Amino acid sequence: MSNISTKPLSGFMELLPEEQQVFEQIKSIIESEYRDSGFIPMDQPLLDRKEVLLAKAGGETEKQIYELTKGDTELALRFDLTVPLARYVANNYGSLTFPFRRYTIGKVYRGERAQAGRFREFYQCDVDIIGNENLAIGYDAEMPIAIARVFKRLDEEMQTGAVKIRINNRKLFSGITEELGLTDTQSLLGLIDKKEKITAEEFEKSLQELGLGEETLSVITAFLDSSLEKLGQLGISNGVFLEGVSELQTVLNLAKNSGFEPEQFVFDPTIVRGLDYYTGTIFETNLVSYPEFGSVCSGGRYDNLASQYTSRSLPGVGISIGLSRLFDQLLKAGVLQASPNKTASQILIIPLDEQYIVALQTQKLLRESGIVSEINWSTSKLDKRIGYADKLGVPYVMLIGENEVADGLVTLRNMQTGEESKITASEVANAL
Repeated sequence: MSNISTKPLSGFMELLPEEQQVFEQIKSIIESEYRDSGFIPMDQPLLDRKEVLLAKAGGETEKQIYELTKGDTELALRFDLTVPLARYVANNYGSLTFPFRRYTIGKVYRGERAQAGRFREFYQCDVDIIGNENLAIGYDAEMPIAIARVFKRLDEEMQTGAVKIRINNRKLFSGITEELGLTDTQSLLGLIDKKEKITAEEFEKSLQELGLGEETLSVITAFLDSSLEKLGQLGISNGVFLEGVSELQTVLNLAKNSGFEPEQFVFDPTIVRGLDYYTGTIFETNLVSYPEFGSVCSGGRYDNLASQYTSRSLPGVGISIGLSRLFDQLLKAGVLQASPNKTASQILIIPLDEQYIVALQTQKLLRESGIVSEINWSTSKLDKRIGYADKLGVPYVMLIGENEVADGLVTLRNMQTGEESKITASEVANAL
């Protein structure tokens, strides 16, 4: 007997059929809403050149990528869907129409520590809009609006509850630190990024330990506690800051007047986003009833992402739903229930007396009527084959034997009630 473990690698999700069907349902809803928001589908390789993926990412990202070598070529598995998109747009610039709108749903890989809700292989569901030389701020507003569409549909069909889409602009922080004369801001950014994960006392203590001056601390604290209306009271005259305020006001105004509940779009100055390629508007999304989930969707504006691959200016904005994380947490919280069926089949066709040809012909008729069915080719006893249908949760069993064929009928059994009826295959198709 082999000693090889059959467990998946840590941080790699494997689902049972009844769970996978619910996962696919959520994925289908997201894709449908992205498509209805005017985005076109796109797919890219899981593998790319290491230098491409790390052109705009370093530090922790470089430590987390999965590297491979083939001959003299250094390769890596993609860690997100945005950096490969920038490479794609630069490569296909002459064949694309701008603004280029795309959605991608696919797996990405990060070798970080696996823990609850954190995976090393996971699905992201991205929408992005890429401009040529410029990209109007109105496109930024499309991101939270698209996400509002998705989560409205998820709530309608799966009762996931309301969402809060938190919006900020990196130019605010950049403008403030520029006016204050701060040059090393990474530690401060990192601290703000984890503000909601630690206590107020821990945050205040860590802020003091950064060694910032009293005036600087006062301005930073006032900013982090500010509302959109009070940003003008901070006394910041920096041009970058003022530009960020204007963009933020536009995005929030458009989102709040898009026909969705305006209160779900809020300004949050503590949103800074970890990846360093964001240059303007940034987003985080939380489920109101499940704050312990943390952010389930995030993104932002990136004006210079493609600069490593081309001299052209290709500004973009995007947002991404972490599908694997979202699904896992909803399932564990009991919001989602595994499907009662372990198959998509509505009917299990059981050919008796070797009536295989008729079974295939009947399956074709059902398929043309949009009914999913499968044939059980087993030669075991009938009760065992019916038991198979029961274990899978198939709603109906169809028996086709010599008597049925002679009468031009089939025997249809309702697996829930046990009732049987002899009807034509066409009548079955019409009934279901």
